[in-house]
Amino acid sequence: MSEGVTVMSIKEKGKICLFCILFFSFITADLNKEMVFADEWYGESEKYYTVYIEDKKEPLFMTAWEIFIGDEYLSSDNKLYKIIKVDSGDNKAYAKFVKDVKMPEIDVEDIKETVAQQVSKKIGLLSTHSDESYLPSDGKASINGRGGIYDVDQSLKKSIESNGIEVLLDDTIYLPHDAKAYSRSRSGVLRLVKNGAEAVLDIHRDAVPPEEYVRKIEGKNAAGVRVVVGRANPNRSANTNLAYRIKAVSDKLYPGLVRDVFFGHGSYNQDIGPNVLLLEFGTHTIHKERAEVSATMFGDVISKALYGINEKKETTPIGLVKSTPQQRSTSIRIIITLLVITVIGIGVFMFLSMGDKEWRSKIGKRLR
Repeated sequence: MSEGVTVMSIKEKGKICLFCILFFSFITADLNKEMVFADEWYGESEKYYTVYIEDKKEPLFMTAWEIFIGDEYLSSDNKLYKIIKVDSGDNKAYAKFVKDVKMPEIDVEDIKETVAQQVSKKIGLLSTHSDESYLPSDGKASINGRGGIYDVDQSLKKSIESNGIEVLLDDTIYLPHDAKAYSRSRSGVLRLVKNGAEAVLDIHRDAVPPEEYVRKIEGKNAAGVRVVVGRANPNRSANTNLAYRIKAVSDKLYPGLVRDVFFGHGSYNQDIGPNVLLLEFGTHTIHKERAEVSATMFGDVISKALYGINEKKETTPIGLVKSTPQQRSTSIRIIITLLVITVIGIGVFMFLSMGDKEWRSKIGKRLR
């Protein structure tokens, strides 16, 4: 008799497991478009993708990001490409041309000054991959602690502040450099936004050969900067517009500084707000000083892009986008759904790990 009960119990538990799997799949189906569940980044400096235009032998670009079909790439000459094939075994990918993208019209004379009087002008900075460093200058490409990337943060901070804008710098260490790095740094982005940051920049460096990023700008040894926009977040349109405005301003003030815009598979915490971007300053194989020079230039670019006076001489920021009610509700829905998933998951685990009698006994005690 007891054996029959045990068999029935296993069947019942199997049905419950199947129901939970289907339920989780249903409530998380839409979340895959809005969040990233893994860090789409190679942890090792030796591995990177080379991306080619279909049917051509010359590389379009290189990147240490994991590449997915559907990712997009805006080149330095403002041509948009889409990834159509990925050969992960050979570390190659192939893209097709989509269209020429028209950048925002920028009048250099009108963006030489930032708005003098604003109720709030705050930009937040952090580095999710806290270990990232520059081999020629730091001695290692990865430092277990605050890597050389924090020096780049400081250069960017000083440059932005010189334009009369307050900078909130989060120097929290978010190691290890693994699949949960963005989950850990999420609290930092939320904290910066809560403390008044109207835009948040996550500072990184790439991990490809040096020639991809070496630049000479205004006679100075510098590094190219890549802007990264997450495809899987409800703020993609707003973040794309901001990325394009930054590139347009940079192309006018410091031609060659912003090398490209990459639209990656994940979210990278950009679902938190419409003015959150990821930036790559050079690569691990260049001197850190080049990245610091570029950070100083970029501080000028981001200040003008976010708070510059526009063509009509208006005195309000023209680069910032406010969160819409729909975007805020989407972020709240994501958080609530994840909480529900966590609670249900804990409940199912407890049920499956205990016998029926033990489960009923514990529930009975709770209800008394």
